Amino acid sequence: MIGGGLAGITTAYELARRGFEAVVYEAREGVARETSYANGALLTAAMSDPWNAPGVYRHLAASLFDPRSPMKLRVATIPSLFAWGLQFLRNSSTARHHAATRASYRLARYSLERTRELRERLGLQYDAAARGSMKLFRSPAAMEPSLALARLLAPLGLRFEVLDGDGAVAAEPELASIRDRITSALRFPDDESGDALKFCEALMQVVEGSGGNVRIGARVLAIAVEDNRVIGVVTAGGLQRVGAVVTAAGNATPQLVRQFGISLPIQPAKGYTVTFDIAHLERRPLLPVIDDALHAAVVPLGTRLRVAGTAEFAGMDTTLRPERIDTLLALLADIYPRIAASIDHTSAETWTALRPMSADGLPFIGPTHVRGLFVNAGHGHLGWTLAAGSANLIADLIAGQEPAIDPSPYRCTR
Repeated sequence: MIGGGLAGITTAYELARRGFEAVVYEAREGVARETSYANGALLTAAMSDPWNAPGVYRHLAASLFDPRSPMKLRVATIPSLFAWGLQFLRNSSTARHHAATRASYRLARYSLERTRELRERLGLQYDAAARGSMKLFRSPAAMEPSLALARLLAPLGLRFEVLDGDGAVAAEPELASIRDRITSALRFPDDESGDALKFCEALMQVVEGSGGNVRIGARVLAIAVEDNRVIGVVTAGGLQRVGAVVTAAGNATPQLVRQFGISLPIQPAKGYTVTFDIAHLERRPLLPVIDDALHAAVVPLGTRLRVAGTAEFAGMDTTLRPERIDTLLALLADIYPRIAASIDHTSAETWTALRPMSADGLPFIGPTHVRGLFVNAGHGHLGWTLAAGSANLIADLIAGQEPAIDPSPYRCTR
């Protein structure tokens, strides 16, 4: 297993549970130290739609001149994004986008079921909350795209409620001070939230307790293949022989498999979070609140509050840009002005990381033409949401078992 983030740790657990000897190779100083570290904290099947919605090209073009645009395209990255970008736009047609949204939702719903089952069976502690989520809107027109999406997914099992401003405040009393600015809301009762880092650390202990091996600080330099079959991985310590490899290394996955003629259209989309300690507040938010227009959310995490969002296409640049953090702070002040005025901004933990986004918005899960080489990568903004479901899907395929859902939309050869 290459990668010790959400995809890698959950896959290692599911393989160990099926009787395989699972070894995780993680390059960083601990598990979940990159994209999974301080992500948006939402597990949301309700937000299964890929970001390349019809008309996305207009938003990307406008973003070139707006440093605070929720979806930002950096001029310097355009050449490196050219081929991927053409696929991204090709998949933004209404028919393709709807098909990808349905496939994403099926995996997300299955994944949330598996996450709940994991939590209850193993007693995992990760500041989990199952109170649903809510999207806020400031005009009737602003709700229409999200309502259309909810109606598209309702036949597949998505539950949602349409609320007026009073209903939104009843669901989240901390919104009372901005009641006059809320025209409507959509509440999704089946969404959850939780700390992905704590989840990975807890599940790592289970993996190791069941005979698995998590090797920290072990960067995989290459995958070794003979006669079109995997024989091991190459690290700084030399060749480590293994019978099969799952690449769950996020943005590093395309480079690892490229030598075998496997092309995975995955590009990084930078996201940001700010996390505050709100233990001193007597009143705290109850449920995650999403501002869809800003691609951002405010999520309670135990005695902390996390503001997460924005999408920035800036290549592999991990620079933490102040203007993007300012956008998140402005969102917090806009949604929860009392809380924003009551917390110490200087003690906030700011973070950025690169979400591995596929050109059509769906992850790559399954075997490749190289025997013993499997992929579980490209989950984009839904890495937390899709982790447990993707792990079960790839583990079933490796074990030769019938998966619970159709794996074809996520195949590596699509």
